[in-house]
Amino acid sequence: MLTMRAALPFTLLALCTALAACQQAPSASPVASAQAAPVAEEIAWRHGDVEDAFADAQQSGKPVLLYWGAVWCPPCNKLKATLFRDPAFIALTRQYVPVYLDGDSEGAQALGEQFGVRGYPTLIVLDPQRHEITRLAGGNDSAELTRALRLAVNRRTAVADVLRVAVVSPQRVSEDDWRVLGDYGWEVDASRLAGQRDPVALLRQLAASAPDPALQRRFGLLALGAGSTGKDAPAPDAAEREATRTLLTTVLAAPAEVRANRDLLGYQGPALVARAAATPVEAQQLGTQLLAALERADASQDNAADARLSSVITELTLFKQQHPDTPVPPVLQEKAHERVAAADAAAKTPHERQATISSAVYVLREAGDDAAAETLLRAELDHSQTPYYYMPELAELAEARGDKTAAVDWLRKAYEGAQGPATRVQWGVLYVEGLVRLTPDDGKAIEQATAEVIAELDAQPAGYHQRTRQRFERLATTLQAWGRAHHGAQTLVRLQARMGESCAKAAPGADAGAACSRWLKS
Repeated sequence: MLTMRAALPFTLLALCTALAACQQAPSASPVASAQAAPVAEEIAWRHGDVEDAFADAQQSGKPVLLYWGAVWCPPCNKLKATLFRDPAFIALTRQYVPVYLDGDSEGAQALGEQFGVRGYPTLIVLDPQRHEITRLAGGNDSAELTRALRLAVNRRTAVADVLRVAVVSPQRVSEDDWRVLGDYGWEVDASRLAGQRDPVALLRQLAASAPDPALQRRFGLLALGAGSTGKDAPAPDAAEREATRTLLTTVLAAPAEVRANRDLLGYQGPALVARAAATPVEAQQLGTQLLAALERADASQDNAADARLSSVITELTLFKQQHPDTPVPPVLQEKAHERVAAADAAAKTPHERQATISSAVYVLREAGDDAAAETLLRAELDHSQTPYYYMPELAELAEARGDKTAAVDWLRKAYEGAQGPATRVQWGVLYVEGLVRLTPDDGKAIEQATAEVIAELDAQPAGYHQRTRQRFERLATTLQAWGRAHHGAQTLVRLQARMGESCAKAAPGADAGAACSRWLKS
Protein backbone atom coordinates (compact mmCIF):
# COMPACT_ATOMS: atom_id res chain seq x y z
CA MET A 1 0.00 0.00 0.00
CA LEU A 2 1.17 3.52 -0.72
CA THR A 3 0.32 4.88 2.68
CA MET A 4 1.94 7.66 4.63
CA ARG A 5 3.94 5.08 6.57
CA ALA A 6 5.32 3.77 3.29
CA ALA A 7 6.07 7.21 1.91
CA LEU A 8 7.95 8.70 4.84
CA PRO A 9 11.22 6.72 5.16
CA PHE A 10 13.98 8.35 3.14
CA THR A 11 15.82 6.55 0.36
CA LEU A 12 17.27 7.77 -2.93
CA LEU A 13 14.17 6.28 -4.54
CA ALA A 14 11.60 7.95 -2.30
CA LEU A 15 9.06 10.26 -3.85
CA CYS A 16 8.64 12.98 -1.24
CA THR A 17 11.58 13.66 0.98
CA ALA A 18 14.79 15.14 -0.31
CA LEU A 19 18.30 16.28 0.35
CA ALA A 20 19.87 19.72 0.65
CA ALA A 21 23.27 20.81 -0.61
CA CYS A 22 26.38 21.98 1.20
CA GLN A 23 25.99 25.32 2.92
CA GLN A 24 27.67 28.06 0.93
CA ALA A 25 27.58 31.82 1.21
CA PRO A 26 24.97 33.01 -1.32
CA SER A 27 26.24 35.26 -4.05
CA ALA A 28 24.85 38.76 -3.86
CA SER A 29 24.66 39.58 -7.54
CA PRO A 30 22.13 37.24 -9.21
CA VAL A 31 19.01 38.44 -7.40
CA ALA A 32 19.98 41.77 -5.92
CA SER A 33 17.93 43.70 -8.42
CA ALA A 34 15.00 41.27 -8.14
CA GLN A 35 14.92 41.61 -4.36
CA ALA A 36 14.94 45.40 -4.64
CA ALA A 37 12.02 45.39 -7.08
CA PRO A 38 8.38 45.41 -5.97
CA VAL A 39 7.40 41.91 -4.92
CA ALA A 40 4.46 40.10 -6.48
CA GLU A 41 1.98 38.48 -4.15
CA GLU A 42 2.45 35.06 -5.70
CA ILE A 43 4.55 33.22 -8.25
CA ALA A 44 3.39 33.76 -11.83
CA TRP A 45 3.19 30.07 -12.68
CA ARG A 46 2.37 28.84 -16.17
CA HIS A 47 0.03 26.00 -15.24
CA GLY A 48 0.90 23.00 -17.36
CA ASP A 49 1.83 24.90 -20.54
CA VAL A 50 5.38 23.66 -21.01
CA GLU A 51 5.63 24.42 -24.74
CA ASP A 52 4.51 28.01 -24.22
CA ALA A 53 7.04 28.37 -21.41
CA PHE A 54 9.93 27.31 -23.63
CA ALA A 55 8.72 29.62 -26.41
CA ASP A 56 8.79 32.49 -23.91
CA ALA A 57 12.22 31.39 -22.67
CA GLN A 58 13.65 31.48 -26.20
CA GLN A 59 12.37 35.03 -26.64
CA SER A 60 13.38 36.33 -23.23
CA GLY A 61 16.56 34.31 -22.67
CA LYS A 62 15.34 33.34 -19.21
CA PRO A 63 15.71 29.76 -17.98
CA VAL A 64 12.62 27.66 -17.33
CA LEU A 65 11.85 26.64 -13.75
CA LEU A 66 9.72 23.50 -13.92
CA TYR A 67 7.93 22.50 -10.71
CA TRP A 68 6.47 18.99 -10.59
CA GLY A 69 3.97 18.40 -7.78
CA ALA A 70 0.57 17.09 -6.73
CA VAL A 71 -2.32 18.54 -4.76
CA TRP A 72 -2.20 15.81 -2.10
CA CYS A 73 1.59 15.59 -1.71
CA PRO A 74 2.69 16.68 1.83
CA PRO A 75 6.11 18.13 0.92
CA CYS A 76 4.52 19.90 -2.05
CA ASN A 77 2.11 21.55 0.36
CA LYS A 78 5.02 22.46 2.62
CA LEU A 79 6.56 24.34 -0.31
CA LYS A 80 3.27 26.13 -0.92
CA ALA A 81 2.99 27.07 2.74
CA THR A 82 6.58 28.31 3.08
CA LEU A 83 8.97 28.85 0.19
CA PHE A 84 6.36 29.75 -2.44
CA ARG A 85 5.03 32.49 -0.14
CA ASP A 86 8.43 34.01 0.59
CA PRO A 87 8.67 37.49 -1.05
CA ALA A 88 12.38 37.06 -1.83
CA PHE A 89 11.74 33.73 -3.52
CA ILE A 90 8.77 35.10 -5.46
CA ALA A 91 11.00 37.90 -6.69
CA LEU A 92 13.68 35.39 -7.68
CA THR A 93 11.20 33.43 -9.81
CA ARG A 94 10.69 36.51 -11.98
CA GLN A 95 14.14 35.81 -13.42
CA TYR A 96 12.77 32.46 -14.60
CA VAL A 97 9.84 31.32 -16.71
CA PRO A 98 8.09 29.31 -13.96
CA VAL A 99 5.90 26.33 -14.91
CA TYR A 100 3.72 24.45 -12.44
CA LEU A 101 3.18 20.92 -13.73
CA ASP A 102 0.64 19.08 -11.60
CA GLY A 103 0.84 15.33 -11.95
CA ASP A 104 -2.88 15.20 -12.77
CA SER A 105 -2.87 17.85 -15.49
CA GLU A 106 -3.33 16.71 -19.09
CA GLY A 107 -0.16 15.17 -20.51
CA ALA A 108 1.67 15.62 -17.21
CA GLN A 109 2.71 11.98 -16.82
CA ALA A 110 4.18 11.91 -20.32
CA LEU A 111 6.08 15.12 -19.58
CA GLY A 112 7.24 13.69 -16.27
CA GLU A 113 8.63 10.71 -18.14
CA GLN A 114 10.23 13.00 -20.73
CA PHE A 115 12.03 15.04 -18.09
CA GLY A 116 12.94 12.00 -16.00
CA VAL A 117 11.03 13.17 -12.93
CA ARG A 118 11.00 10.56 -10.21
CA GLY A 119 8.89 11.96 -7.39
CA TYR A 120 6.89 14.86 -6.04
CA PRO A 121 8.03 17.57 -5.50
CA THR A 122 10.88 18.20 -7.95
CA LEU A 123 12.22 21.50 -9.31
CA ILE A 124 14.11 21.44 -12.62
CA VAL A 125 15.98 24.35 -14.21
CA LEU A 126 16.35 24.16 -18.00
CA ASP A 127 17.84 26.58 -20.48
CA PRO A 128 15.70 27.80 -23.43
CA GLN A 129 17.05 24.90 -25.53
CA ARG A 130 15.82 22.40 -22.88
CA HIS A 131 19.24 21.46 -21.56
CA GLU A 132 18.98 20.64 -17.87
CA ILE A 133 20.96 23.08 -15.74
CA THR A 134 20.07 21.39 -12.46
CA ARG A 135 17.28 19.68 -10.58
CA LEU A 136 16.43 19.98 -6.91
CA ALA A 137 14.44 17.76 -4.60
CA GLY A 138 11.64 19.98 -3.35
CA GLY A 139 11.71 18.79 0.24
CA ASN A 140 14.93 20.68 0.92
CA ASP A 141 15.41 23.43 3.47
CA SER A 142 13.91 26.63 2.04
CA ALA A 143 17.10 28.65 2.44
CA GLU A 144 19.07 25.94 0.65
CA LEU A 145 16.59 25.78 -2.23
CA THR A 146 16.69 29.54 -2.64
CA ARG A 147 20.48 29.58 -2.61
CA ALA A 148 20.65 26.80 -5.20
CA LEU A 149 18.19 28.57 -7.52
CA ARG A 150 20.06 31.85 -7.16
CA LEU A 151 23.17 30.04 -8.32
CA ALA A 152 21.34 28.37 -11.22
CA VAL A 153 19.55 31.43 -12.64
CA ASN A 154 22.48 32.78 -14.67
CA ARG A 155 24.07 29.46 -15.59
CA ARG A 156 23.98 28.07 -19.11
CA THR A 157 26.12 24.95 -18.72
CA ALA A 158 24.17 21.68 -18.63
CA VAL A 159 24.70 19.71 -15.45
CA ALA A 160 25.54 16.62 -17.54
CA ASP A 161 28.45 18.54 -19.08
CA VAL A 162 29.62 19.63 -15.63
CA LEU A 163 29.60 16.03 -14.43
CA ARG A 164 31.44 14.82 -17.52
CA VAL A 165 34.31 17.21 -16.82
CA ALA A 166 34.27 16.46 -13.09
CA VAL A 167 34.74 12.76 -13.76
CA VAL A 168 37.71 13.07 -16.13
CA SER A 169 39.35 16.39 -15.14
CA PRO A 170 38.09 17.49 -11.72
CA GLN A 171 40.73 20.22 -11.50
CA ARG A 172 39.00 22.01 -14.40
CA VAL A 173 35.66 22.25 -12.53
CA SER A 174 34.91 25.68 -11.10
CA GLU A 175 33.69 26.31 -7.57
CA ASP A 176 30.17 27.08 -8.82
CA ASP A 177 30.15 23.91 -10.92
CA TRP A 178 31.02 21.85 -7.87
CA ARG A 179 28.24 23.56 -5.94
CA VAL A 180 25.73 22.66 -8.67
CA LEU A 181 26.74 19.01 -8.46
CA GLY A 182 26.36 19.15 -4.68
CA ASP A 183 22.93 20.78 -4.93
CA TYR A 184 21.73 18.32 -7.56
CA GLY A 185 18.76 16.17 -6.59
CA TRP A 186 20.41 12.82 -7.17
CA GLU A 187 17.55 11.04 -5.44
CA VAL A 188 14.84 12.36 -7.79
CA ASP A 189 16.44 11.86 -11.20
CA ALA A 190 15.93 8.10 -11.70
CA SER A 191 19.68 7.74 -12.49
CA ARG A 192 19.25 10.20 -15.36
CA LEU A 193 22.52 12.00 -14.61
CA ALA A 194 24.55 8.93 -13.67
CA GLY A 195 23.35 7.06 -16.74
CA GLN A 196 24.85 3.58 -16.93
CA ARG A 197 27.40 4.36 -14.22
CA ASP A 198 27.06 2.94 -10.73
CA PRO A 199 25.71 5.92 -8.74
CA VAL A 200 27.46 4.82 -5.55
CA ALA A 201 30.84 4.60 -7.27
CA LEU A 202 30.20 7.89 -9.04
CA LEU A 203 29.34 9.73 -5.82
CA ARG A 204 32.39 8.26 -4.10
CA GLN A 205 34.53 9.50 -6.96
CA LEU A 206 33.06 12.99 -6.59
CA ALA A 207 33.69 12.82 -2.83
CA ALA A 208 37.33 12.07 -3.50
CA SER A 209 37.68 14.81 -6.14
CA ALA A 210 35.71 17.75 -4.71
CA PRO A 211 38.01 20.54 -3.49
CA ASP A 212 35.84 21.67 -0.56
CA PRO A 213 35.83 19.40 2.54
CA ALA A 214 32.14 20.08 3.26
CA LEU A 215 31.30 19.10 -0.29
CA GLN A 216 33.43 15.97 0.01
CA ARG A 217 31.36 14.97 3.02
CA ARG A 218 28.16 15.84 1.17
CA PHE A 219 29.00 13.43 -1.64
CA GLY A 220 30.14 10.87 0.91
CA LEU A 221 26.77 10.97 2.66
CA LEU A 222 24.99 10.73 -0.68
CA ALA A 223 27.06 7.69 -1.61
CA LEU A 224 26.15 5.99 1.66
CA GLY A 225 22.49 6.82 1.14
CA ALA A 226 22.58 5.59 -2.45
CA GLY A 227 23.44 2.01 -1.71
CA SER A 228 25.22 1.03 1.45
CA THR A 229 22.52 1.42 4.12
CA GLY A 230 19.80 -0.84 2.76
CA LYS A 231 18.67 -4.16 4.20
CA ASP A 232 20.71 -6.11 1.65
CA ALA A 233 23.89 -4.07 2.08
CA PRO A 234 26.86 -6.16 3.19
CA ALA A 235 28.06 -5.66 6.73
CA PRO A 236 30.85 -3.07 6.84
CA ASP A 237 34.35 -4.10 7.83
CA ALA A 238 36.32 -2.25 10.51
CA ALA A 239 37.79 0.25 8.07
CA GLU A 240 34.38 1.08 6.59
CA ARG A 241 32.90 1.54 10.05
CA GLU A 242 35.68 3.91 11.00
CA ALA A 243 35.31 5.92 7.79
CA THR A 244 31.53 6.21 8.27
CA ARG A 245 31.95 7.17 11.92
CA THR A 246 34.50 9.86 11.06
CA LEU A 247 32.28 11.23 8.29
CA LEU A 248 29.17 11.26 10.46
CA THR A 249 30.73 12.82 13.54
CA THR A 250 32.46 15.52 11.49
CA VAL A 251 29.21 16.52 9.80
CA LEU A 252 27.26 16.47 13.06
CA ALA A 253 29.78 18.86 14.61
CA ALA A 254 29.16 21.45 11.86
CA PRO A 255 25.72 23.15 12.16
CA ALA A 256 25.84 24.46 8.58
CA GLU A 257 26.45 20.96 7.24
CA VAL A 258 23.71 19.49 9.40
CA ARG A 259 21.21 21.95 7.99
CA ALA A 260 22.47 21.40 4.45
CA ASN A 261 22.02 17.64 4.82
CA ARG A 262 19.05 17.77 7.20
CA ASP A 263 16.67 15.34 5.52
CA LEU A 264 19.35 12.82 4.68
CA LEU A 265 20.57 12.82 8.28
CA GLY A 266 17.04 12.58 9.63
CA TYR A 267 15.84 9.67 7.54
CA GLN A 268 19.13 7.89 6.86
CA GLY A 269 20.77 8.85 10.15
CA PRO A 270 19.75 5.73 12.12
CA ALA A 271 21.09 3.48 9.35
CA LEU A 272 24.32 5.49 9.28
CA VAL A 273 24.64 5.13 13.04
CA ALA A 274 24.20 1.38 12.74
CA ARG A 275 26.81 1.25 10.00
CA ALA A 276 29.29 3.38 11.94
CA ALA A 277 28.97 1.86 15.42
CA ALA A 278 30.92 -1.24 16.38
CA THR A 279 29.25 -1.69 19.78
CA PRO A 280 25.90 -0.83 21.42
CA VAL A 281 27.67 1.83 23.47
CA GLU A 282 29.01 3.51 20.32
CA ALA A 283 25.56 3.31 18.74
CA GLN A 284 24.04 5.03 21.77
CA GLN A 285 26.68 7.77 21.71
CA LEU A 286 26.35 8.39 17.97
CA GLY A 287 22.56 8.38 18.21
CA THR A 288 22.68 10.99 20.96
CA GLN A 289 24.99 13.18 18.84
CA LEU A 290 22.69 12.81 15.84
CA LEU A 291 19.58 13.80 17.77
CA ALA A 292 21.28 16.79 19.40
CA ALA A 293 22.47 18.03 16.01
CA LEU A 294 19.02 17.64 14.45
CA GLU A 295 17.34 19.44 17.35
CA ARG A 296 19.72 22.39 16.93
CA ALA A 297 19.01 22.52 13.20
CA ASP A 298 15.25 22.31 13.68
CA ALA A 299 15.21 25.13 16.23
CA SER A 300 16.22 27.52 13.43
CA GLN A 301 13.35 26.49 11.14
CA ASP A 302 10.47 28.90 10.49
CA ASN A 303 7.99 26.25 11.63
CA ALA A 304 9.98 24.62 14.43
CA ALA A 305 6.98 22.63 15.69
CA ASP A 306 6.56 20.91 12.33
CA ALA A 307 10.32 20.44 11.89
CA ARG A 308 10.64 18.82 15.31
CA LEU A 309 8.28 16.05 14.23
CA SER A 310 11.08 14.82 12.01
CA SER A 311 13.48 14.71 14.96
CA VAL A 312 11.17 12.55 17.03
CA ILE A 313 10.70 10.19 14.07
CA THR A 314 14.48 9.77 14.02
CA GLU A 315 14.51 9.24 17.78
CA LEU A 316 11.82 6.57 17.57
CA THR A 317 13.68 4.85 14.74
CA LEU A 318 16.92 4.87 16.70
CA PHE A 319 15.23 3.43 19.77
CA LYS A 320 13.61 0.59 17.84
CA GLN A 321 16.85 -0.11 16.02
CA GLN A 322 18.81 -0.34 19.25
CA HIS A 323 16.06 -2.06 21.30
CA PRO A 324 14.14 -4.18 18.77
CA ASP A 325 12.23 -6.22 21.35
CA THR A 326 11.42 -3.42 23.79
CA PRO A 327 8.22 -1.31 23.81
CA VAL A 328 8.66 2.42 23.33
CA PRO A 329 9.21 3.82 26.85
CA PRO A 330 6.61 6.19 28.36
CA VAL A 331 8.98 9.18 28.30
CA LEU A 332 9.48 8.83 24.54
CA GLN A 333 5.78 8.23 23.99
CA GLU A 334 5.04 11.43 25.89
CA LYS A 335 7.54 13.37 23.79
CA ALA A 336 5.95 12.01 20.63
CA HIS A 337 2.49 13.11 21.75
CA GLU A 338 3.76 16.55 22.75
CA ARG A 339 5.44 17.04 19.36
CA VAL A 340 2.31 15.95 17.52
CA ALA A 341 0.09 18.27 19.57
CA ALA A 342 2.41 21.23 18.97
CA ALA A 343 2.60 20.59 15.22
CA ASP A 344 -1.17 20.05 14.98
CA ALA A 345 -1.82 23.35 16.77
CA ALA A 346 0.71 25.24 14.64
CA ALA A 347 -0.70 24.03 11.30
CA LYS A 348 -3.46 26.53 10.49
CA THR A 349 -3.86 26.74 6.72
CA PRO A 350 -4.90 23.87 4.41
CA HIS A 351 -1.38 23.70 2.94
CA GLU A 352 0.21 23.60 6.39
CA ARG A 353 -2.10 20.84 7.53
CA GLN A 354 -1.56 18.73 4.43
CA ALA A 355 2.18 19.11 5.01
CA THR A 356 1.97 18.14 8.69
CA ILE A 357 -0.73 15.58 9.41
CA SER A 358 0.95 12.67 7.60
CA SER A 359 4.09 13.06 9.69
CA ALA A 360 2.05 13.45 12.86
CA VAL A 361 0.16 10.23 12.18
CA TYR A 362 3.42 8.43 11.45
CA VAL A 363 4.85 9.61 14.79
CA LEU A 364 1.82 8.37 16.70
CA ARG A 365 1.92 4.99 15.04
CA GLU A 366 5.64 4.58 15.61
CA ALA A 367 5.05 5.48 19.26
CA GLY A 368 2.52 2.64 19.46
CA ASP A 369 -0.66 4.71 19.68
CA ASP A 370 -2.74 3.63 16.69
CA ALA A 371 -5.92 4.83 18.41
CA ALA A 372 -4.64 8.41 18.61
CA ALA A 373 -3.48 8.19 15.00
CA GLU A 374 -6.95 7.13 13.88
CA THR A 375 -8.58 9.89 15.89
CA LEU A 376 -6.35 12.48 14.24
CA LEU A 377 -7.01 11.10 10.77
CA ARG A 378 -10.78 10.97 11.22
CA ALA A 379 -10.83 14.55 12.48
CA GLU A 380 -8.80 15.68 9.46
CA LEU A 381 -11.28 14.16 7.00
CA ASP A 382 -13.87 16.78 7.93
CA HIS A 383 -11.86 19.78 6.74
CA SER A 384 -9.17 18.43 4.41
CA GLN A 385 -9.28 19.43 0.76
CA THR A 386 -8.00 15.94 -0.14
CA PRO A 387 -9.60 13.59 2.42
CA TYR A 388 -9.00 10.61 0.13
CA TYR A 389 -5.28 10.96 0.83
CA TYR A 390 -5.74 9.86 4.46
CA MET A 391 -8.12 6.98 3.82
CA PRO A 392 -5.53 4.33 2.87
CA GLU A 393 -3.91 4.93 6.25
CA LEU A 394 -7.28 4.44 7.93
CA ALA A 395 -7.58 1.22 5.92
CA GLU A 396 -4.17 0.10 7.19
CA LEU A 397 -5.21 0.83 10.77
CA ALA A 398 -8.40 -1.19 10.31
CA GLU A 399 -6.45 -4.04 8.77
CA ALA A 400 -3.95 -3.97 11.64
CA ARG A 401 -6.75 -4.57 14.15
CA GLY A 402 -8.26 -7.34 12.03
CA ASP A 403 -11.24 -5.46 10.57
CA LYS A 404 -10.97 -6.48 6.93
CA THR A 405 -14.42 -5.15 6.03
CA ALA A 406 -13.59 -1.65 7.28
CA ALA A 407 -10.20 -1.77 5.57
CA VAL A 408 -11.72 -2.57 2.18
CA ASP A 409 -14.40 0.07 2.73
CA TRP A 410 -11.81 2.78 3.40
CA LEU A 411 -9.85 1.80 0.29
CA ARG A 412 -13.02 1.92 -1.79
CA LYS A 413 -13.95 5.35 -0.38
CA ALA A 414 -10.42 6.61 -1.09
CA TYR A 415 -10.67 5.51 -4.72
CA GLU A 416 -14.15 6.93 -5.14
CA GLY A 417 -13.09 10.29 -3.70
CA ALA A 418 -9.73 10.61 -5.48
CA GLN A 419 -9.44 13.56 -7.85
CA GLY A 420 -7.37 13.74 -11.03
CA PRO A 421 -6.68 11.00 -13.62
CA ALA A 422 -3.24 9.90 -12.41
CA THR A 423 -4.30 10.06 -8.77
CA ARG A 424 -7.42 8.02 -9.45
CA VAL A 425 -5.31 5.28 -11.03
CA GLN A 426 -2.93 5.34 -8.09
CA TRP A 427 -5.71 5.07 -5.50
CA GLY A 428 -7.60 2.57 -7.65
CA VAL A 429 -4.59 0.29 -7.67
CA LEU A 430 -4.46 0.54 -3.87
CA TYR A 431 -8.10 -0.54 -3.77
CA VAL A 432 -7.57 -3.56 -6.04
CA GLU A 433 -4.46 -4.59 -4.12
CA GLY A 434 -6.49 -4.38 -0.92
CA LEU A 435 -9.19 -6.62 -2.40
CA VAL A 436 -6.58 -9.15 -3.51
CA ARG A 437 -4.97 -9.16 -0.09
CA LEU A 438 -8.08 -9.08 2.09
CA THR A 439 -10.78 -10.82 0.00
CA PRO A 440 -8.83 -12.98 -2.46
CA ASP A 441 -11.74 -15.38 -3.00
CA ASP A 442 -14.03 -12.62 -4.29
CA GLY A 443 -12.94 -12.84 -7.90
CA LYS A 444 -15.99 -10.95 -9.13
CA ALA A 445 -15.17 -7.88 -6.99
CA ILE A 446 -11.51 -8.00 -7.97
CA GLU A 447 -12.37 -8.18 -11.68
CA GLN A 448 -14.94 -5.40 -11.45
CA ALA A 449 -12.64 -3.06 -9.52
CA THR A 450 -9.75 -3.71 -11.90
CA ALA A 451 -11.97 -3.02 -14.90
CA GLU A 452 -12.97 0.29 -13.32
CA VAL A 453 -9.32 1.25 -12.85
CA ILE A 454 -8.56 0.34 -16.46
CA ALA A 455 -11.47 2.54 -17.52
CA GLU A 456 -9.70 5.48 -15.86
CA LEU A 457 -7.26 5.38 -18.78
CA ASP A 458 -10.08 6.38 -21.12
CA ALA A 459 -9.96 9.84 -19.51
CA GLN A 460 -6.17 10.06 -19.98
CA PRO A 461 -5.19 10.60 -23.62
CA ALA A 462 -1.54 9.55 -23.85
CA GLY A 463 -1.71 8.91 -20.10
CA TYR A 464 0.07 5.54 -19.89
CA HIS A 465 3.34 7.04 -18.70
CA GLN A 466 5.38 7.65 -15.55
CA ARG A 467 3.45 7.01 -12.33
CA THR A 468 0.35 5.68 -14.11
CA ARG A 469 2.40 3.13 -16.03
CA GLN A 470 4.34 2.19 -12.88
CA ARG A 471 1.14 1.59 -10.93
CA PHE A 472 -0.36 -0.59 -13.67
CA GLU A 473 2.83 -2.62 -13.93
CA ARG A 474 2.77 -3.16 -10.16
CA LEU A 475 -0.89 -4.15 -10.37
CA ALA A 476 -0.12 -6.68 -13.10
CA THR A 477 2.37 -8.43 -10.84
CA THR A 478 -0.20 -8.54 -8.03
CA LEU A 479 -2.95 -9.89 -10.29
CA GLN A 480 -0.74 -12.52 -11.89
CA ALA A 481 0.20 -13.88 -8.47
CA TRP A 482 -3.49 -13.84 -7.46
CA GLY A 483 -4.50 -15.60 -10.69
CA ARG A 484 -2.07 -18.44 -10.10
CA ALA A 485 -3.19 -18.93 -6.49
CA HIS A 486 -6.95 -18.52 -7.01
CA HIS A 487 -7.68 -20.02 -10.44
CA GLY A 488 -8.08 -16.60 -11.99
CA ALA A 489 -6.63 -17.27 -15.43
CA GLN A 490 -9.86 -16.50 -17.30
CA THR A 491 -10.37 -13.33 -15.29
CA LEU A 492 -6.92 -12.15 -16.33
CA VAL A 493 -7.68 -12.89 -19.98
CA ARG A 494 -10.80 -10.73 -19.82
CA LEU A 495 -8.97 -7.91 -18.03
CA GLN A 496 -6.13 -8.00 -20.54
CA ALA A 497 -8.65 -7.69 -23.37
CA ARG A 498 -10.26 -4.73 -21.61
CA MET A 499 -6.85 -3.14 -21.27
CA GLY A 500 -6.25 -3.54 -24.98
CA GLU A 501 -9.31 -1.39 -25.68
CA SER A 502 -7.80 1.48 -23.70
CA CYS A 503 -4.21 1.19 -24.90
CA ALA A 504 -4.72 2.86 -28.27
CA LYS A 505 -5.86 6.06 -26.61
CA ALA A 506 -3.76 5.96 -23.46
CA ALA A 507 -0.50 4.81 -25.05
CA PRO A 508 -0.22 6.00 -28.67
CA GLY A 509 3.61 6.06 -28.63
CA ALA A 510 5.67 3.04 -29.63
CA ASP A 511 7.26 2.35 -26.25
CA ALA A 512 4.21 3.10 -24.13
CA GLY A 513 1.93 1.28 -26.59
CA ALA A 514 4.04 -1.86 -26.48
CA ALA A 515 4.19 -1.78 -22.69
CA CYS A 516 0.44 -1.24 -22.45
CA SER A 517 -0.37 -4.07 -24.84
CA ARG A 518 1.84 -6.46 -22.87
CA TRP A 519 -0.03 -5.76 -19.63
CA LEU A 520 -0.97 -8.99 -17.81
CA LYS A 521 0.67 -11.14 -20.46
CA SER A 522 3.27 -13.64 -19.34
